[in-house]
Amino acid sequence: MNDAHATRWLDAQHAAALIAVDPAGLGGIALRAGAGPVRDRWLHGLQQALRALTHPITLRRVPLHITDGRLLGGLDLAATLRAGRPIAERGLLADCDGGLLLLPMAERLPAETAGRLLAVMDAGEVRLERDGVALLMAARFGVVACDEREGDDLPPPAGLLDRLAIHLDVNALGLRDAESFSLDAVAIDAARGLIGRVVIDDAHVQALCATAAALGIDSLRAPLLALRVARASAALAGRDAVDDDDLAVAGRLVLAARATCLPAPPDEETAEPDDPDDAPPPDPDDPSNNEQDDAAQPDRPLDERVLEATQAAIPPGLLALLQAGLTPRRRAGAAG
Repeated sequence: MNDAHATRWLDAQHAAALIAVDPAGLGGIALRAGAGPVRDRWLHGLQQALRALTHPITLRRVPLHITDGRLLGGLDLAATLRAGRPIAERGLLADCDGGLLLLPMAERLPAETAGRLLAVMDAGEVRLERDGVALLMAARFGVVACDEREGDDLPPPAGLLDRLAIHLDVNALGLRDAESFSLDAVAIDAARGLIGRVVIDDAHVQALCATAAALGIDSLRAPLLALRVARASAALAGRDAVDDDDLAVAGRLVLAARATCLPAPPDEETAEPDDPDDAPPPDPDDPSNNEQDDAAQPDRPLDERVLEATQAAIPPGLLALLQAGLTPRRRAGAAG
């Protein structure tokens, strides 16, 4: 198995666990994958883990051309005729409160449907007044958007992608790269109870913001979602504080695929080194020489380490575009 592919599949499994920990907080996952056994295995593994939780999470499929009444709710005509008074029908979004929505062929999602979906995601509730029915129902959920585009097809709506924390691309993986899928439902359950107590310090916040800026990410949601992923990662590991590893996870899964440029190279040192002939040769038996070597190579700043981990995870296709100075194609966002 290719090492890069193995790492990508491990990230895909980790992403599934993270979205199970905090579906609404993370917004969801944009899964770039054509229809096939790799995508099916990932979705099946996610669904099995969701069902194994103490409080199972639903994964509801949204038909591509769903009607507004089925999506948001409205008047239940049959029940109204039987009762002789207006009876409200819950829509799919309210039914999925606390769960996950599955959007197949998200790149073909109609703009009107996308607008209604994003408005509910932002509000966390369905508010509807029509046909003599007034509805106000909680609707906090995450979205798994399957991006099946090929060639020159446009991606899913930019507004939708902006609200989904994790962007995964498993198109390059074959079935042999995805031989196993294992999520620990016990650890996910524990993380769901712990995540509200996970703290993150100012240095970590600044490192993620600096990484987003260095990669030309202008969305304010991106660093906020990266913070949430870092907290979910810490909770999944059983910790109540975010550490450097959690920042690396957030950089790889949230920021890498959003990059619009490569970071500028560091400034070269202009100072000339001292003439080695003027200095006496070091004494190999003097322990102070080792201390001086250690002092001369201090730990790199946190933001540099996070940026390096994030840059290494930029998908190959996107990396080639950025190296050529090109901007990825984007589809216009949908209005709410």
